[in-house]
Amino acid sequence: MNDKELFATWINLTKYHDRLLKAMDYSLHHQFQLGINEFYLLYFLAQTDEKKMRLSDLLPKVGLSHSALSRLVSRMEKYRGESLVQRKTDERDKRSVDVLLSEEGERLAEEMLSLLNITLNKQLSGKDINRIKGLFD
Repeated sequence: MNDKELFATWINLTKYHDRLLKAMDYSLHHQFQLGINEFYLLYFLAQTDEKKMRLSDLLPKVGLSHSALSRLVSRMEKYRGESLVQRKTDERDKRSVDVLLSEEGERLAEEMLSLLNITLNKQLSGKDINRIKGLFD
């Protein structure tokens, strides 16, 4: 593959990714009035045994700046009158903040994941899914 073809392939991949991400974000906004970043926050917290992570450890996973993630956590503490997450200062290191997932937050993460799987299955063919899996094998 020459350089021109390689770059054209990269552009096509990013367009494909953007289309899927927009479809997922639209589905989440339509159903829950939340976006993909809010889902990522809940999802990564739900994947831990203790249902909590340091705010600083969530930064690379969610892909936001520290201030943007802090604002997102604040919004999730007040979602529809419920607290999906809670901040707690680390008892051992007062400079560090943990984010804890509530039971409601965990339930919502499961609902959101189910919706995203439906959305992806509508957007992707079996052939598409196998190609994506092949990229990571």
